[in-house]
Amino acid sequence: MASFVYAVWSITNVASVHCAVRPELSPCTCEPIYADNYVELSCEKVDSFHQIVDALSNKFDPNVNISLKISHSQLEDLEMRSFMDMKLKLVKLRMQWNSLRSVPELPFRGLSNVEYLSVGDNELEEIPKHMLNHMPVVKTFDMGRCRIRSVLQDDLKGTQMVVNLFLPSNNIKRLDKGAFPTSLVTLHLGRNQIENLNGTLRHLDKLESLFINMNRISNLDDELPESNRLKLIMAQNNCLERLPESMRYMHKLENLHVQHNRIRTFDGIFKHAKNLNEFHAFNNEIEYLRQDDFLECEMLEDIDFSVNHIKSLNNSLLPLRRLYRGNISYNEIEEFSMSEIRGLVMLRHLMLNNNKIKRLTGHQENNIDQNSYLFEFNLDHNELKSLDGALMGLNSLRILSLSFNQLERILPEDFIGLAKLEILDLSHNQLLTLKEMERTFLPNLKILKAAYNNITRLEKDFHGLPVLCQANLTSNQISSISSELVSQTRCMNHNVPGKLELYLDDNPILCDNRLNEICPIMLKQETRIRGKSLCFESDQEVCTVLPMLFVNNYPLIIPTQLSQQVLANAKPVVIVPLLNQPLNSADDVLPPLIKPLLLAPLPAISATTTTSTTTTSTTTTTTTAEPITNDKLETLEAPTKLPASTLETNETGDAEHFYGVGSENVDEEYAIATTTITLAPNTTKEPANSIDLNNNTMESEFAGKGDVPVGDENIPTAVAVGVEEKPPDAKIITELTKIIAAPAMVVAPAVKDVAEVAEIPLPETASMPPPTEYVTVEYIPNLDEFLPGNRPSPNVLEEDSNSNSVHVEFPSVVLTELDNAPQSLLTPDEPPENP
Repeated sequence: MASFVYAVWSITNVASVHCAVRPELSPCTCEPIYADNYVELSCEKVDSFHQIVDALSNKFDPNVNISLKISHSQLEDLEMRSFMDMKLKLVKLRMQWNSLRSVPELPFRGLSNVEYLSVGDNELEEIPKHMLNHMPVVKTFDMGRCRIRSVLQDDLKGTQMVVNLFLPSNNIKRLDKGAFPTSLVTLHLGRNQIENLNGTLRHLDKLESLFINMNRISNLDDELPESNRLKLIMAQNNCLERLPESMRYMHKLENLHVQHNRIRTFDGIFKHAKNLNEFHAFNNEIEYLRQDDFLECEMLEDIDFSVNHIKSLNNSLLPLRRLYRGNISYNEIEEFSMSEIRGLVMLRHLMLNNNKIKRLTGHQENNIDQNSYLFEFNLDHNELKSLDGALMGLNSLRILSLSFNQLERILPEDFIGLAKLEILDLSHNQLLTLKEMERTFLPNLKILKAAYNNITRLEKDFHGLPVLCQANLTSNQISSISSELVSQTRCMNHNVPGKLELYLDDNPILCDNRLNEICPIMLKQETRIRGKSLCFESDQEVCTVLPMLFVNNYPLIIPTQLSQQVLANAKPVVIVPLLNQPLNSADDVLPPLIKPLLLAPLPAISATTTTSTTTTSTTTTTTTAEPITNDKLETLEAPTKLPASTLETNETGDAEHFYGVGSENVDEEYAIATTTITLAPNTTKEPANSIDLNNNTMESEFAGKGDVPVGDENIPTAVAVGVEEKPPDAKIITELTKIIAAPAMVVAPAVKDVAEVAEIPLPETASMPPPTEYVTVEYIPNLDEFLPGNRPSPNVLEEDSNSNSVHVEFPSVVLTELDNAPQSLLTPDEPPENP
């Protein structure tokens, strides 16, 4: 071990010596490469080629292998100097993003040691063959992302040793026969405008990897190499209607991508493809699979036939003993038998979502080997009404997705044997109850999603879920929760205790004061109730903020769509400030019940006494002036009759202000609310002001006048209408303003004195509910990008537009939207490999 460390240190030390601090290298930089006698130089954003030559001349030993990168620079003077003037041993030369329109011959003379050459990401319109003639040992040539229009017969004559040729993302239309060297092992012609390969590949006997993706090729007959040594073919995003017969004899083929074409059938072409490992043919026109399509494909691990017209698998997958991932989503399968995957003990991920499956058949305990390793099973967006116990026997299943079906009931036998299930999605179905779940034992279930169903009660439904950590029951009809719901459930995430997060968004229970009884029990049993509904304007932990929302069993915030009967039975209340925050907009801070009462433009309050007479059809308001006396406490009593028609709604559906205007004849019921506020008298006489909360301004235009202006004499004016006592002076108005302008409110019984108001215990405003541990998880893979008509650019085994390398990007195992949930909860442990 010591000798190995010393060897590594020696190599590093040698490379570092070559890249010692060299201020004379500016504007270039030197980076040591951890390989013996090798240095990488980088020159970026340089103003001229002269600067580069002068900076690097005679700076390194002639025996040191140099990799030189020149990018984002101005090289108009390129033809004036030569790379040989640097007296470097160049083995790798990259000249990218330099806006080169042409390449002169002179600078490249004598570069006989260059093995890697890249002039990609420029504006070149033809292959610079005169430059290549001076680099006879080039093995990798990259000229991608330029403007090349054709590959002519003599363009690559000087590079007969090239092994890897990259010409992606150009404008190539023409290919001459014999244009490519026979030494090619990898050829990348992807993202061009090729319609016909013109037989240019037939003589490439050493070719193993072929990229012809994203062209306009409609036929591959008699176009592929005769040697049949191809291991990888990327032919996606073309116009192919069938695969060539020559593929029958490509026994070395390992990876085939023909997605986004017009292929209708495979015709048994891959019957003897013994080495085929990955086969993607999604978004085609495949209508059926033959039973012998993959007869000898024992090495096939990944298939993707999604977005086709397949109606039946026809037992075609049974020979795939090593199949790991199967995607048959977005097809037209109406009935699926579990016998279709019988014996596939290596299968981990099976996607059958977005089909037309109405029925599952074949009980698993009779058809699946006992050591089945199926990890994820996706049946979303189908037409299932019941499971019929077809999933029994999937003893390694971790993720089961059944959302967007028509399930009306879950039976205990539906989940027998799913001892390792961790994530179950039953959302967007027609479930009326989860009662049967109490007899279903799922010892490892952590996440249960049953949102958007018709569930009305929760009693002992979680008794079979001992380690549940998240239950999403959003948008149901739950109006009752039993105290025994979680009595046998304690969240455990990888043997670490946690708290069960119970999401009840948009359920009637959140508007029920019985939560006062439920919350203490839930808190003792390590359960948090979270939700957002008409009664809770923000998503929060309900039981934590409950004391500030319910006082003496009267809810503060109730649904905006108030019935007339509810308003008519309103209790006397006092509005008490809760949080001392600046008032930005009254619409944003007042709860639905309070908005209609307080957000009206108040009339000017002067030394007047106002009386109001109301009938079911018309209302008349009269005002009489009377002086204020300050030798006693002034009491303001405001019986207010509010017509239901005044609860207007704006375009967004929010409660609007009560403006006090309307038709002359109002034949509606009125809700009566009495507000009693007792304030100390004022010792000085000042002009009275009216307060407009809509724009936060003070008005005194009508102060002291006998008449109060209203929009219609037949409609009562809000809040101030019905005052029978002498109104307060300016100081009283100030106190009233402070109370009304509070951004958050609680409701308490009516009190007689401001001193009593001050004695009402207020909750701690600094103590906010802790952030949720587990948020709602969206863990199901999203295949919308593969829908017909939405054909995204493939990202598998294609070049990065900002680099020269070809990247292999395999599909991820489980796609998740993490949000704030812990990774350990979202991603179940991978099962062990099959022994």
